[in-house]
Amino acid sequence: MITPQIDIWILLFFAFSFQAFMLGILFFLKRKGDKVANRLFGVFILLFSYNLLYNCSYWATNGGVYHPHFIFTNLIPWISYGSLLYLYIRRVLYQKKLTLKDSLHAIPLVSVLVVYGNFYVLPASEKIRALRTTVFSHDITLIKLYREYVIIIVIFIMFFYIGLISREYYKYKEETPSTQKKLWIASLLVCFAAYVFAFTLYFVLNYFRLMTITGDYIIGYCIVLFIGVVSYFSFMQPDIFSGKKIIPYIKYRKNGMLESFALEMKQQLEDLMVTEKVYLDHTLTLNKLADLLNLSRHHTSQIINEYFQSNFFEFVNNYRINEAINLMSDSTNTMNINEIIDATGFNNRSSFYTTFKKKTGMSPTAYLQKFSKDS
Repeated sequence: MITPQIDIWILLFFAFSFQAFMLGILFFLKRKGDKVANRLFGVFILLFSYNLLYNCSYWATNGGVYHPHFIFTNLIPWISYGSLLYLYIRRVLYQKKLTLKDSLHAIPLVSVLVVYGNFYVLPASEKIRALRTTVFSHDITLIKLYREYVIIIVIFIMFFYIGLISREYYKYKEETPSTQKKLWIASLLVCFAAYVFAFTLYFVLNYFRLMTITGDYIIGYCIVLFIGVVSYFSFMQPDIFSGKKIIPYIKYRKNGMLESFALEMKQQLEDLMVTEKVYLDHTLTLNKLADLLNLSRHHTSQIINEYFQSNFFEFVNNYRINEAINLMSDSTNTMNINEIIDATGFNNRSSFYTTFKKKTGMSPTAYLQKFSKDS
């Protein structure tokens, strides 16, 4: 094995490789959201992690690789990126189930395994001997193909999938208003396209003997950009991966389709409050209400603000006070004020008294006295 020479850049790329590895594992472990989509993307990120690790090995050995078993394995992520990203994006945008027909997307990967299969299964010592004794790269493959031809095929397949992904994205863009999901897909598409163009440029420059180790880092930068974008959305916009419905940031009434979706969410919210009376739950929070609606906390709050002109606490307490008024107005009801407070979901007496007086203009005690006199 070759002794590696490590510099600060290689250490930095290795750190991002490790970060991508952890992200890939996290996508496999995610319990919320679409498990199939998360696992497709998890494999995609893990392959990027390996790609960057392979590159670190290549750079650290000045054009070799640290271990013989690494040799030609970088073809596996290269040939798999496009199909994995396409299937993931199609699943995210349209929730399409994987079918037997989708197995056709595995043909490029299977082809690579067939072409290099005989080499991949050799012991490390045999791989080194094969590389030292063969004159041409196609002599070590089961199907006699020069590596340069394989690279051309890989590049063609990458651009083919950029086309497929772009078609899905623009079709979704025309049918659906601006959403976080669309921003996520657009970011993936741009980053993947940047990677493919850098990948292509690398091999073109390498063919004309114009590539230096500094220029070689371009692909690494693109991978780091990709990992950075995924990290941002994973930690700053987690609702994209949670399976929750996402409402665009712009005001609903500016677009008919947006308004119809928001009105549907408003109706579901009213059903929860009127029919199921979730406000009677003492532990009800904005997060719990958002989960019941399958919306994010932010968008649940936005629905309440937009359609009920109040914040979460005012909104819930209004229903609780109406419930309390109904109980106090019921001549058959024998509960005292403390029991009414407990029965209507309030957590403390002070909040109940303040909200009640704001709603009716009198204290609960005065209201009870007035009602008993009137009846």
